[in-house]
Amino acid sequence: MGIILGKLTSTGPDLPDAEIEFHAKRRVIVGPSDTGKSYVRGCLWYLLGGDKPPKPFPLARGYQELRLRFTSGEREFEVRRSLLGGDAAVWARPLGIEDGQVFEAVETDISELLVELSGAAGMQILRNQSERGPVTGDDVRHWALWSQTQIPAEHATSGQGFGITKRISSFNLFLSGNDDASIQLTKTKSEVERIKGQLTSAEASLERVKAGLPAGVTRNEVADGIEKVDATLAAITSQYEARATKLKELRKEIADASDELRTTTNQRNHAQSMVGRFELLDLKYANDLSRLGATSEGTAFFEALPAVPCPLCGSAPNRAEPHDHGQTEPKDYRAAIAAETEKVRVLRLGLSAALAREKNRHATLHAAAEVLTSKLNVLQNREAMVVGGARIEFSADPKTLAVRRTDLSAQLAIFDELERLAAEIARLKKLKVRKRVDISRDGGTDGRAVADHVKGLLVAWGFTDIKNIALDAEECDIVINDRPRLSYGAGLRSLYLSALVIALMEHAVGSGYPHLGVAVIDSPLKAYADPEQTASPDLALGTVRERFYSWLSTWAGNGQIVVLENEAIPPSLSASLEPIVFSKVPGAGRHGFYPYRDVPAADVEPANSSENAGDDEGPWVEDDNGSSRSDEK
Repeated sequence: MGIILGKLTSTGPDLPDAEIEFHAKRRVIVGPSDTGKSYVRGCLWYLLGGDKPPKPFPLARGYQELRLRFTSGEREFEVRRSLLGGDAAVWARPLGIEDGQVFEAVETDISELLVELSGAAGMQILRNQSERGPVTGDDVRHWALWSQTQIPAEHATSGQGFGITKRISSFNLFLSGNDDASIQLTKTKSEVERIKGQLTSAEASLERVKAGLPAGVTRNEVADGIEKVDATLAAITSQYEARATKLKELRKEIADASDELRTTTNQRNHAQSMVGRFELLDLKYANDLSRLGATSEGTAFFEALPAVPCPLCGSAPNRAEPHDHGQTEPKDYRAAIAAETEKVRVLRLGLSAALAREKNRHATLHAAAEVLTSKLNVLQNREAMVVGGARIEFSADPKTLAVRRTDLSAQLAIFDELERLAAEIARLKKLKVRKRVDISRDGGTDGRAVADHVKGLLVAWGFTDIKNIALDAEECDIVINDRPRLSYGAGLRSLYLSALVIALMEHAVGSGYPHLGVAVIDSPLKAYADPEQTASPDLALGTVRERFYSWLSTWAGNGQIVVLENEAIPPSLSASLEPIVFSKVPGAGRHGFYPYRDVPAADVEPANSSENAGDDEGPWVEDDNGSSRSDEK
C-alpha cells in the first residue's frame, strides 16, 4: 500500500512555519549547499521513526517541533515530534475531510505504523544466520530514504556493521514479496556453547555411571542372572503357595478340632463338677437320714421312760402347767421325724438317678475328649511335617535371592542409563555442529524485471553505452556491463544507485509487494557534476542532468520520488517540474528550508551542517547471541 508524503512543517514560538509541500508523484528541491536540502531528508528520517533528530544549524534555532503529513489508503496521518528528542506522536483522520476536522491520536508506534502501511506487517526476515525477526521501521526507511553520503558511497547498499544481513533480507522482501519465514536457522553461539556444556555434562555422567558396574560384566550376563533368580523365586513362591494352601486347610481342621475339643472338655468338666456336687449332696442326705433315725430312737426312748419325782425336792412332775399352751408329745416328734425321713429318702432316690446320669455323661464326654485330643495331635503332627518338609525342600534363601535380584536390577538400570547417555552424547555431538545456512537469493524473474527497469531508466537519463545489466540479489546491487556498480566512479555509482532505488520502488508498488512507496534521494547528480569523478567522458554533463530532469518532469510511475539536488534545473523544465528552489540569498526567492533571519552563527557549532543532517541511520550493536539489532525500531 505505501504512503504519499504531503507536507513537512517545522514550527517554533514566534517564528514563521517552515514548510515543504510534496507533489503526489515527484518533488525536486534544488539549491546551493547549506540551505537545508539534506536537512529535509533528515527531518523525514526522524519523523518516520529514526533515532536521532536532524543536526541543527543557525537558522533552525528556536524551532521546536517537526510535523509531517502523509496519506495512506483512505486515511491522512500527521506525525509530530520534538526537535529536542522524545517519541513521535501519530494522529489520523479520514481522507478528504476539511482542515477543520480534528485529528485523533493513534496509539501506535510510528515505526510499527510504517511497517503496517508498507504492507510488511507479520513478515519475517533474517537478522543473521541464527535469528529471524519481524520487519522493522528501519528496514523500510533504509531502502526508501537515501542520504547525500549513501548515494555515492563505496560500500554496499546494505550498509555497514551488523545490520547487513537484515537489510539484504528486507531488500529481497521488497524485490520478491517473499519473506524468510521458511528459512531454516542455524544455531547461535550461545546455543552451541549451551549444547557443548550439556555434552560435557553427559560425558561426565557416562564415566560416573560406568564406575558403578563390576569389571567385565556384560548386559547379557546381568539379564541372564535376573532371569534365573526370577525363575527360582517363582518356583519358591509357587511351592510356598501350594503348601500355604495345604496348611490353610490343615490349620482349619486343627482350629475346628481345637474348638470341638474345647467345647467337649468344658462339657466334661461341667459333668465332673455336677457328679462331685451330686455325690456331696447324697452324702448329706445319708447324714440327714442317720441324724433323723437317731433322733427318732431318742424320742422313742424318752417316751418309754416312767414319770419319776424330783430327787431333790421329791415333787412329782407336772406335765400341765397353767401357762403351757400345748406341749408337743414325743409321739408327735416321732411322726414329724418319720415324715422328714421319708422326704429325704425320696430326694435321695431322685439324686441317685441324676448322679448316675451325670456319671454316664462324664464318661461319654471324657471318651470324646480323648478322641479329639488324639485327632488334634495327629493334625498338629501333620502340620509340623508339612512345615518341616518345606524347609528341607528349598536350599535357597528367598531373602538372599531378593538381595541378589536387587543388585542385578541396579546393574541392568546402569546399562540402560549408559545406553541413554550414549544416545544423548551422539545427539549432542550432532547438534553442536553449527552448519552455515546457504541462502540462495538470485532475484528470479523479479530481479530480471528490476534490472530491465534500471536499464530503461539509465537509457532515459542518457547512458546509451549500457550493453547489459543484471541484478545481484545477494549484494542488493546491480552489475552494469559485467562490472559491479561499486567498481565505477562516484558519479556513476550515484546515478546507478538512484536508478536501482527508483526501479525497486516502482516494481514493489506495482507488484503489490511491501514497500514504503517513497524514494527520497539526496544529491544523485552532485557527484557526477565533478569532472574528476566523471566516469564517461564522452557523455556531456548537461545531457545527463537535462535528461534526468526531463525524465522526472514527465514521470508518473508507481510511488513517489523526492530529489534533493545542487544541480540547477534547466529553465525549460521549471514549469513542468515545479521545483522548490533555495537561493541562499536574502530577499531573493526562498532562502532555504528555514526563512532567513539574523541569527549569530556562533550560537551553533560549525560541524552541524544542514547538508550532512540526517545521514546517521542509527548505530548497530551485537547482542550476546551474535545477532544484530538496531537501536531504532
